[in-house]
Amino acid sequence: MIKIAYKKNITQIYYDNLAKRIFQKENNKTLKELFDEKFKIEFECTLDDLLYGSFEKLQEIKNRQGDMSKRNDVKELFNYETKFQKHISKFFEQYVEVHTCYFCNIEFINTFMAKDEIKNGFTLDHYIDKGKYPYLALSLYNLIPSCYTCNSKVKRVRSVETLSPASTHFDFDNKVKFKTFMQNRNLLIDYEEDFALLLKEDFSDIYKQYIDVFELDGRYKYHKYKVIEMINRRKEYPDSRIKELALLTQKTEEEVKQDLFGEYLFEDDNLHKRPLSKLIHDISEELGLV
Repeated sequence: MIKIAYKKNITQIYYDNLAKRIFQKENNKTLKELFDEKFKIEFECTLDDLLYGSFEKLQEIKNRQGDMSKRNDVKELFNYETKFQKHISKFFEQYVEVHTCYFCNIEFINTFMAKDEIKNGFTLDHYIDKGKYPYLALSLYNLIPSCYTCNSKVKRVRSVETLSPASTHFDFDNKVKFKTFMQNRNLLIDYEEDFALLLKEDFSDIYKQYIDVFELDGRYKYHKYKVIEMINRRKEYPDSRIKELALLTQKTEEEVKQDLFGEYLFEDDNLHKRPLSKLIHDISEELGLV
């Protein structure tokens, strides 16, 4: 739902973190040495391509190499769980902005301190299934920081063939909007049954599978209460009242709106920092606040 916020110049750091890892059972050879020795010719790509190639590059490799779920030699080299998971999680804690689930924007998945040690609340989902495509198990842009619900209860190993939050072309926020289908256009909304809340994409259905796989419409029904709160507050604070408050407090109208409806109302680049921020932003547009 939200495009991933990566810190700058992280690919070489990620590559060095993994490519130089030593396999003691393989005469202390590194991941790079073993890949070049065993798979470089077969895969027709470099380890760089696999570790930090763009999401589109990973799809290209996947389509060319296909299902390798029965290739134990590939699974052993790219064994995410036993060899690399701890190091990759630490990397994401340091170099990727992790605040809310990038799939749903419902749950906090932030890092925190516990007994003088950094912990995290995220799981790393393999957007392209590592079971079928084990050679993509370590790929930076195949790993999405997500909540437990999205990763383990909803998506699991289902594939999503559309764009990923790790893709440079991911534009879910602009292409898909929360819409309230109100029975009464005068904002006479008292109960959740008075309106429907759905994600709607205009002029295409690129993200339909994404919405379906993560069951976003069903999960956001629970949060219709937030929409009712916003509608009631909007009735209490029409534009004329907001102008009055701006004059009284010597703030701008935008600042007053942020105080009333949400800190990130006008900051599209910060939607990943607070749960439900996309919902709040989209409904604010519908209510004429932005």
